[in-house]
Amino acid sequence: MPTTNTQRVRKSSSSSMPIFILHAHKMVVFCSAAIFTCLFAVNLFLVADLEKHNIGANESWQIQNHPTTYNNVNDNQVEFDTNGNNSNNTATNPVIDYFRRAGVELDNDSIESLPTWSQIESIIGKKPVFRGLDTCETFRQTVPPLGRMLGSAGMFNSGTNLVTRLMKENCVIPERFNKYAPDGSKEDYGIRWQCPWGKHTPANFKNNHTASKNEEIIKDHCLPIVTVRNPFDWMVSMCNIPYTARWPHHRICPHLVEMSSNGKKVPVGVKVKLAEQWLNFDSLADLWNEFYAQYYRDFEYPYLIVRFEDLTFRQYETTKTICECAGGVVKPQNMFKYIIKSAKQGPGHGKVSERTGMVEAWIKYGQPKQVKGGFSDEDYDAAIELLSHEFMESMGYKYPPPAPIIEAPRIL
Repeated sequence: MPTTNTQRVRKSSSSSMPIFILHAHKMVVFCSAAIFTCLFAVNLFLVADLEKHNIGANESWQIQNHPTTYNNVNDNQVEFDTNGNNSNNTATNPVIDYFRRAGVELDNDSIESLPTWSQIESIIGKKPVFRGLDTCETFRQTVPPLGRMLGSAGMFNSGTNLVTRLMKENCVIPERFNKYAPDGSKEDYGIRWQCPWGKHTPANFKNNHTASKNEEIIKDHCLPIVTVRNPFDWMVSMCNIPYTARWPHHRICPHLVEMSSNGKKVPVGVKVKLAEQWLNFDSLADLWNEFYAQYYRDFEYPYLIVRFEDLTFRQYETTKTICECAGGVVKPQNMFKYIIKSAKQGPGHGKVSERTGMVEAWIKYGQPKQVKGGFSDEDYDAAIELLSHEFMESMGYKYPPPAPIIEAPRIL
């Protein structure tokens, strides 16, 4: 049976440890008359010998414990039951318990502002929603383990940075990890920033567009993780940060329709630069429809569409499903790295002060939708008409209420 890199390192480190102990023991006996000086010398000796064998403190954790992180995956992790309570924990507030597990201590103002778990479920449903899960087996059967990769895809403002951060922190393709650990990059372990055709590139461009520095990557070996977001929230974000999309929206958001000279409503066209060229769409709603339809309707390869809302409110459960779709393994929940700060880093994503971290996202997106999504009557009616009803329903998205809803008293 061949020996993996991890096995070789572990054997080497364990076989040399008795030497450390023997030398240390001799030095302690010899120096008993000068105990403090001796212990200091012993410490220097141990550190020097560890460095000689290339087993520094941080490196030792990576070599010995990091593989265990990904191999000891327990399917019986803590999850919320259908009543909104934590099924494996006595905590009475599952929302506070979630943040505690993420390492976030909440102040009283945040606790008061956060939605209850029941409120969250009323908005996004009781479990994560995916599209393309039926293609996961095909990916695992047709792509050799050492070739498997995952990469984000999706329209602007849909959560591509968030899913990338979650995957890079918590998921590996085990065969690639065993080959490249402990010095490999996240890309070596199978987690890419984007698939080779580009994360914002429409799926129909897969075979005739290649993103920079991806020329040597086999495109069919990358499983696109396609992020989607409730279109009413997405359109508001596009108005705030449109990236390369261009349409008149500065006075009216999202400005889906306008009145023609003969008194009829006509869609407001949008042009957007994707794959280094300008593409035209009938409206912002048409851009949302068409971008995702090119995956679930036209794409002839495996793919997985995942909701931004599930990446926000169910980070562990959603990441685990994505990772396993490609044949990967995810850290167990007690070692899972939650993304607490905004996943959008660097320039080009608006003001840093306006970026949304975990607490702010829960408060912002866990509240009931505004009447008509905050849209004008014309835009609300146009959204109902123009957005794909089939795709909305398949992803579990609901339309904002047309009139105020009287809510029951809030019970923590």
